[in-house]
Amino acid sequence: MSDSDIKFYYFNLQARGELTRLIFAAAGRSYEDIRFGFDTWPEYKPKMILGQCPVLEFADGTQIPQSLTVARYVAREAGLAGSDNLESAKIDAVVDTQRDVNEVFYGKVFFEKDEAKKAEEMEKFLTETLVKHVENLGKLKKAYSTNESYFVGNKLSWADLFVFQSIQILLKAVPQVQGKFGDQFKPLFDAINGNDKIKAYLDARPETDF
Repeated sequence: MSDSDIKFYYFNLQARGELTRLIFAAAGRSYEDIRFGFDTWPEYKPKMILGQCPVLEFADGTQIPQSLTVARYVAREAGLAGSDNLESAKIDAVVDTQRDVNEVFYGKVFFEKDEAKKAEEMEKFLTETLVKHVENLGKLKKAYSTNESYFVGNKLSWADLFVFQSIQILLKAVPQVQGKFGDQFKPLFDAINGNDKIKAYLDARPETDF
């Protein structure tokens, strides 16, 4: 993966595109970060292989769609997807576990338009779903990690970045979840925020709604 050959297309949002940007940042890899607004999306949509984004594009025009597929590919190329197949599977297990709860939050809470139902689903999410999720992540970390900071082994992986980014977005959208995580994720957050390459990206990235 030649740095100069890569273009990454996504809205000027974090949402489904930020994980890949964080992976690029952690790896110190350069790429063309093509951001656009909803007003200019119609110009890009016909050029995307599935008419959706994010999309990773190579110099020969090859496009890879689907947010986690793109993130996984970039992580593999950057050495952030495990040292062997078993470690990669452990990383994928953490990613899929986080994805499950993300889908519940966005599908049943965040985008719910009926306010009464939204309040009901939010209560269930905070008191049941999120509590169980934190427990599940703890189980995976206990089984797979060899240090206090990272989920798998003793070094940063894209699973760590996915959990980090997911929690950050959740905290911004629902500040009252702050106390639900306890100190369990503090070592991870400290490690990521203390990474010079990631910190430089976080300090420089555009401010967006979510």
